[in-house]
Amino acid sequence: MFAIASYITPLLMGYLDKYVELRQEDFKINFWEGDATLKTVKLRTDFFEKLLQIPVIFKSGQIKELKIYVPWHKINSEPIVITLKTVECVLKVRDTAYDDHSSSHSSEQVKKQLQAAKAKQKLKRQDSEVLPPGYMQGMISRILNNITLVIDNLVIKFVEDDIVLSVNVMSAECYPVDINWNRAFVDFNPPEFTSRKVLKFCDLTVCMDRADASGNIKSYEQPLLFKCIVACRILMTYDSLNAKLPKLTRFNLFCEELKATISDNQLPIFIRLIELCIALYYGVIHIPVSEKKLEPDKQEVTRSSADETNQAGNEVNAYGQGWGVNGRGRL
Repeated sequence: MFAIASYITPLLMGYLDKYVELRQEDFKINFWEGDATLKTVKLRTDFFEKLLQIPVIFKSGQIKELKIYVPWHKINSEPIVITLKTVECVLKVRDTAYDDHSSSHSSEQVKKQLQAAKAKQKLKRQDSEVLPPGYMQGMISRILNNITLVIDNLVIKFVEDDIVLSVNVMSAECYPVDINWNRAFVDFNPPEFTSRKVLKFCDLTVCMDRADASGNIKSYEQPLLFKCIVACRILMTYDSLNAKLPKLTRFNLFCEELKATISDNQLPIFIRLIELCIALYYGVIHIPVSEKKLEPDKQEVTRSSADETNQAGNEVNAYGQGWGVNGRGRL
């Protein structure tokens, strides 16, 4: 048991450090009691921005509580469970296509990063030890491939000018499944290095409101989507047992019932969001010459003003019907 723990602990901490900012003292966590809890952990927003590859940046992102459960006595048959309680993220449109976040780091942040880097170097030295061939290496890969992620209360807000789009999820879970997409403790062995997971969202609600000049919402509109249950099937195929990234990834979305509504007040906001997405996709929004701060060879993107967008929305509204089908407000 101790031999397995000596390998699992540094690998697990390295796995977490990829997604969240761990402090130096966090690397000294003892998993022998089965549970370990971290309070107020910040997300590595730069990692998620590179992962998403879309012109959106994180204004903030944090986890109020991160809990890790390791079933040492049933490590070969039960998954390690990572539970995130109250995950809050705020996003906005990227002003520029390339941001240099390092220039905004304070000396205190740099000091903390150096301390965390020393702790990670220690973990890397432990991790660099050659794993025992055969049974032990296969067991560790099997354990890490079956990690289950649980999120309680996920809140994602997208803020753009006076638009506030929020996604609220009461609970979400990502767990491994077998070939029939049933929850299972699966193997990750040749000849097919395939990983199947299900990402399930319970009570998914999407709201869209308008904020005033101070950023506050005076009156809330009805949700666009209300308490939906969405399941996403993910299939990932790897080249080898030690491959870090899949060569092929497939997604399938399932939703038995979708309750969607949109009000007259939300319709112009929704159209502005669609126009913004199209403009960002094709790169047709540009920063005025007087506001440019980067080199000419860097791609630059800015947001349309609320007045211009509202004017465009009014021109379309002049056509009368054209927003929905049969006057029911459905696009």
